[in-house]
Amino acid sequence: MSLPSERTRLLPRVNRPDYVFDVTINSTRKKRVKQFQYCMYALLLCIIVVALVATISISINAPEDTNSALNNTETDMPVFLMFTSSLPIPDVDYKNCTTSSNAILKESIQIGKQALKDRQEVEKIIPSVPVLSPSYRHQKIVATSAKARNLSHIGYIKEFATKHFHRRERVCNGSTPIFKEFCENKTIECNVFQKFRTYNGSCNNLKRPGYHGVSYRPFRRSLPPDYADGISKPRASKNGTPLPSARTVSLEVHRPYQKADTKFTVMLAAWGQFLDHDMTATALSQKVDGGTISCCSTESFTHPECFPVELDSSDPFVKYNLTCMEFVRSAPAPTCCLGPREQLNQVTSFIDGSVIYGADEELAEKLRTFVNGTLRMFVTEDERALLPVSEDPSDGCNREEEEMKGRYCFLTGDARANENLHLTSMHLLWARQHNLLASNLSRINPHWDDERIFQEARRIVGAQMQHITYNEFLPALLGKNIMNKFDLSPQTRGYFRKYNESINPSIANNFATAAFRFAHSIIPGLMKFLANDTSSPEYIQMHKMLFDPFKLYEPGEFDRTLRGAMNTSIEASDSYFTNELKSHLFERTSEAPKRCGLDLVSLNIQRGRDHGLPGYSKWRKHCGLNEPTKFDDLENAVDGEALRNIKAVYKNVDDIDLYTGALSERPIKESVLGPTLTCLILDQFIRVKQGDRFWYENFQNPQAFTLQQLDEIRKTSLANIICDNADTLEVVQPEVMRRLDLKNKYVPCSAVARPNIALWKEKLESLEMNGDNSIKISTVSL
Repeated sequence: MSLPSERTRLLPRVNRPDYVFDVTINSTRKKRVKQFQYCMYALLLCIIVVALVATISISINAPEDTNSALNNTETDMPVFLMFTSSLPIPDVDYKNCTTSSNAILKESIQIGKQALKDRQEVEKIIPSVPVLSPSYRHQKIVATSAKARNLSHIGYIKEFATKHFHRRERVCNGSTPIFKEFCENKTIECNVFQKFRTYNGSCNNLKRPGYHGVSYRPFRRSLPPDYADGISKPRASKNGTPLPSARTVSLEVHRPYQKADTKFTVMLAAWGQFLDHDMTATALSQKVDGGTISCCSTESFTHPECFPVELDSSDPFVKYNLTCMEFVRSAPAPTCCLGPREQLNQVTSFIDGSVIYGADEELAEKLRTFVNGTLRMFVTEDERALLPVSEDPSDGCNREEEEMKGRYCFLTGDARANENLHLTSMHLLWARQHNLLASNLSRINPHWDDERIFQEARRIVGAQMQHITYNEFLPALLGKNIMNKFDLSPQTRGYFRKYNESINPSIANNFATAAFRFAHSIIPGLMKFLANDTSSPEYIQMHKMLFDPFKLYEPGEFDRTLRGAMNTSIEASDSYFTNELKSHLFERTSEAPKRCGLDLVSLNIQRGRDHGLPGYSKWRKHCGLNEPTKFDDLENAVDGEALRNIKAVYKNVDDIDLYTGALSERPIKESVLGPTLTCLILDQFIRVKQGDRFWYENFQNPQAFTLQQLDEIRKTSLANIICDNADTLEVVQPEVMRRLDLKNKYVPCSAVARPNIALWKEKLESLEMNGDNSIKISTVSL
């Protein structure tokens, strides 16, 4: 037997195990699969490496994006917007009426009338707000007409009559004289073929001609009001205790922090304010003679319409010896029935140019020349057309030192026009635009009289405002996906055929009081002014632009203001605000003794409570979003730092104010707004478009624009309005609400598209009759 060596088998051949490495068909396939997997892994790794290198390269070479933090916190479009088309959202009806005997109603009305008399007696002894104070300017700028003041007295009677009933439902008796005027059964005769809008919005909706969208009517309620007593007392916390001071919420949650949004310009905010004033004008409570009301005086008597903002002992304003911030409640609106308090909108809900012409015929006539359809203007020595002047010394704007120079504030269709220089400039642009249109219409139609020219120009101006709003402004707010999904984008051709007379376009209380006030958060603290030499900008603090329209008297300042607005970035829409609005609102630094300014954020929050707006949680539910039951439920919806501050201020998630909660949400992709603001603003603008019989693209519009005229109106842009009506401005970016970039470069004004007004030329055709007689029939030139 041979000795074992390295070649000797360790086991006999018959007992050796079966190894998995035996060559078979299965093993070959598995080997190939593994080789393929290895190749795929290697390919994927290469792709990752290439992508990483490219990303690093781009980040190194790309300009700094100040919105990167914002973009990282954007949320996807909410489910309710992705899958629903059931907007507008139906209003929750809380107005179930019960009837009552004339005797009980008469007794209640007498109680209300006595309450009004008692209030007017108190007004004789309580002081007014000091004329030079920021609060005086605030009460004046929240303008209330004599008509609104008289209507509010009826609303005040109704409120105290309701309290006498101790009922939360509405009590109706349509035959009661004091309420009959405000019932929908009042007969209004409308001409269904009327071509031009009424100034007050009546007869737009033929089924409810005196109600839908009409001026001097209550705001629409999307949800029932949440008053502490169910009738009129401002909202309280869920457990019945007072809510945290609006000023405390402002200081803790809405802190001063600057985060620029480099995609958009201040012109976006300027148009938003101009548009807001065309659609909303809340009436404020005043004394019977129109005087202001002081709520923070040391007098023993307090006006019943006072609702001052309390200050904590640590508040920075305390050093000015203040204990509260002046705040007067919005005027109560008269309605057909007894019931919870409502508030009054003094203008029409439609985008119709009422901000230019006024919301009633009396004001419109004050603004007209009655010559060739033009508006009144003030012509300077160098022949520049400015707005007509207002010589009212108590308007909160005019100053004695300026009057000595012959310079006054301006008179327009809206009393708020002098509030800031950008807003005044927008008013001037559109007054000039009306007169430009009137001049051209008069030239091509010399047979038209003054009234025809004026109304045709007014009609075109309203159409251009609608087009700019839905073609430039709303896409910036909502994003193109939402615009297209809900058919909000203007037609590219043809008519709009979705007018719906069952839709109520009246402005929602939440829209006017909270949702559309989001734009206050995008206003920067410093405003830019640019001359022709754009390399030498001048900056001014925002509060110094308030109530200072006098710059427009100086040559070149109008153009400098417009250039600055087109070249200044807005702030990001979020819960943070500039101190210019939180500490210096309506402040004049030249005054002595120095008075601190107001806090706009506190006033906005307080206004929501004054109107009985339900808390933020209820609005999320209304919009189909998750209704939070505890603060932690908002972690995925609300900015983290804002949520921590909210938790520190509010005791219950249901206590959060709509304004605070909605502004604290992370924005939706492609939008500057969070889901709740998107929902509420989207709902309102759907109503304003689909519920307007005179909508510029609407086929049912009486004597609608021709298809050729519509094509011309669709050429309208805010850029061409600026080019045509500025003084000497020669270049502009085509999309003035967006910052300059490679796709939005400066172009000469001569290259900006404009409507061709020749399409409004009317031909006169002679129709022969028997004998020598003939009549002329007008036809539009096509």
